[in-house]
This record gives sequence, structure tokens and C-alpha cells, in this order.
Amino acid sequence: MSSHQSSNGLPSPQPNGRHELGGVPLCPQDCAYGGAETAASLAAVGAPEAGARPSITAPANYIRPLRHGVDSLYLSFPGAIDREVAVMLQELKQLAQSSTDQEQALATYFNGDQFFMVSPRGRGRFAFVLEDNWYRLELSNASAGVLPLAHVQVRSEYLTAVGVEEAISSLESLLPEFGNVTGPATLSRIDLFVDFTTAADPTSFPGAHWVKRCRKRDIHEDRDYVTGITFGAGNEVSARLYDKTREIEKSGKDYLKPLWAAQGWQEGQTVWRMEFQVRREGLPEDLKGPASGSSPLLGLLWRYLTTEWLRLAVPQDSDENRARWPVHPLWEALAGVWDVPPDASPLVRVEKMRAPGDDAIFKAGLWGLTSFMAREGITQVDEGLGEFLHALSAYYDGPNAPARQTLAEYLARKSRAKARRYNVRIKGHDED
Repeated sequence: MSSHQSSNGLPSPQPNGRHELGGVPLCPQDCAYGGAETAASLAAVGAPEAGARPSITAPANYIRPLRHGVDSLYLSFPGAIDREVAVMLQELKQLAQSSTDQEQALATYFNGDQFFMVSPRGRGRFAFVLEDNWYRLELSNASAGVLPLAHVQVRSEYLTAVGVEEAISSLESLLPEFGNVTGPATLSRIDLFVDFTTAADPTSFPGAHWVKRCRKRDIHEDRDYVTGITFGAGNEVSARLYDKTREIEKSGKDYLKPLWAAQGWQEGQTVWRMEFQVRREGLPEDLKGPASGSSPLLGLLWRYLTTEWLRLAVPQDSDENRARWPVHPLWEALAGVWDVPPDASPLVRVEKMRAPGDDAIFKAGLWGLTSFMAREGITQVDEGLGEFLHALSAYYDGPNAPARQTLAEYLARKSRAKARRYNVRIKGHDED
């Protein structure tokens, strides 16, 4: 054991009071732009005096933190797939490749209460891809040998609800159903984030104000509005600063709004997200061990990313050495948010199925009904529904029907096909 490592394997203070992760100093006072020098410089630009570090309940003046945690988690499980399972998955994969909805609907894998859609294609050297609303599983086939049993993506909403440790524990119970797991899960990729509001526009700072380890910096715009900045895209470590409220208008992740509101957010306010993506090659050695022990180290990883890898600085005309430029107070507050460990959010249970919500279903469904009522000059709901169903039946079941199947057959075929995509098991789903 290292002389600077505690008995539980986590980083411990060095003799000089510093903290390290993989030999890299992680606290602001360890850096050339931290400590008393930074406090004096920030005071000169109007920053608040040093005090308690920012927390989720007592944010710094420059930002209001709303949430922080792990947005994406990718895990690797060593082992080998069970041969009988591999044969079954190969058959389901072939069904998924069928040109008929009836056979495609059968391409589902049942595992207790877990209902996975089997993809018609693998990914890279992984032969099988299974998906539901919690996980995306990529499984190697029986002859893979050098590959792990599984590469797993944990879905963002599920992570938000249960946290990293419970998600890993759930997978440790699930994966042995597919084969022999020969060791603990390890991190393949992890994305850390902070959601926050601020009176400033964090994307408006000139490029020279960003002190970074990467070379590449990309600006993203939508009709002349800067929606975000990407740093080091495609590298082992990369970062994104972007307008999260605009992004969820497209992604539909409305489950975030009540979580933000619980921390003081109001509808109409812009929420910014600072997010770091770290692939396995970019992880410090301390985080390359079993994934189940990673949570206590994530705050230290965030400190490293926001002090050593990227930071927003206040340029000094009298000093050409950018490493000595003081940290901008907005960034200093952002770097301190992870000093408070994140908790699993108080979401209701996240369903395993991926079915659309009522809003999407009924808005789409009413288009045909209202069009029919307008054409027929009907304004009463009961009359409109009745006449619509009568006309629908006549269209499919009448003598001039355009298809070779009845309305009942068509609805059964389409509902089974969609149930597969939505991870919903309906009566007769695995029959035929």
C-alpha cells in the first residue's frame, strides 16, 4: 500500500496536507493558480471573499447549483457467455432481421421481469445488443475469447433515480443470467456533470480565457445563439458546457425539471450543464479497479478535471504565464460543487419499458380523428368517435379493403411490433 493511501484504498492527505488522485494534486491550493494568490486576485476583480466552499444547499453568489452526479456510466464485465444463451440470442437476432413484423415482434429476450429488445445487429466485435429503459447490453458470443462477457451502458434516467452503486449492484445480479462472470465490473466510461443557473452567459468568454489541456475547442450555435462549447471532442477526456434547458426540449427529459425546481429553479430560467466525459484510457489508476468502489473518488476526479484539465481564468496583462492566472469566481464555485457527494434523486420508480407517454400518444392519435371529424362536418366527440370507428372498420374489412388482412389482424401485428420496441410484454407476445 502506498504511504499516501488509506487502509480502504482511497486517497489520503499527503504530509503537506494536499490530496492526490493517481499522484496528481486535486485541491485548488495545490495548483499554481490557487490558494492565497487566487483569493487576492479574485478580490481585485470583485469576487466575494473566501468563505465556506459552495454546496448544493448554499451556492456561491456566481452560480446556483441545481444537481450534480453521473450522467452516463459504461461498464465492462469479464467472463464468457453461456453457450445455450448464445444460441438463443442468435435465433432472436435472426428474427429481428426478418422482413415481417410478426417475426420481428418475437425478437425479445425475457429474464424474470426484465424484457429486452434484441437488436438485428451487433456492435463492433460484440455479437448481440439487448436494450430496455435501464440498460443497453452488448454481449460477446461464445467464441469471442479475448472480449469481456458484456459491455453495458446504464441509462441516464435510471442512474438519476438510483445512483451509481445501486445500478452496479443490479447489474451484478443480472449478468450471471447470460454467462460466467469471472471478475468485478470496471469502468469503461463515466460522465460527471453539474447543472446550474447563473446571471452570466458562461459561453460568452473569449477562447483565451479558457486554460485547457486539450487543443480543440468547438462552438455550437442554433440560429446565431450559442448553445454550447465542446472541449477536446473525441479525446480520452472531453468536456461540454451547454444550455441544458434547450437540449431537453429535443430529448424530452422532462423528469429533470422537478428535480431542478426542488433546488429553486423556476420555469423559464436557463439551466447550464458542465459535463466531463472520461474514457477508461483517461481515468487515473485509482479508478481502474472495481467499479463498485468508484463513488468516493468521483469528487476528487471532478476537482482534477476542473483545476488541472480545464478552467476559466481571469487574464492578467502583467503575466504571460497562463498557469498563474487566477480562477474566475464562476469557475471556482463550479469546481467546488462536487465537494458535497451527490444523492440519488427522489424520482418515482423508473420503468423498464420505453413506451411513449400520454402526451405523445394522444397528440398523434387525435390527428386522424380530428381530420375525419372536420371532413365529415362532425363536432360532437361521441358521434365523431363512433363514426370514425365505423369508417375505419369498413376501410379495412370492406370489399374494397386495400390490404390482405383484417383490421383486427393489422392492429395485433402492429401492437406486437411496437411492444417489442417498448419492452412491453403483452398476452400472446411470445406465441406463434
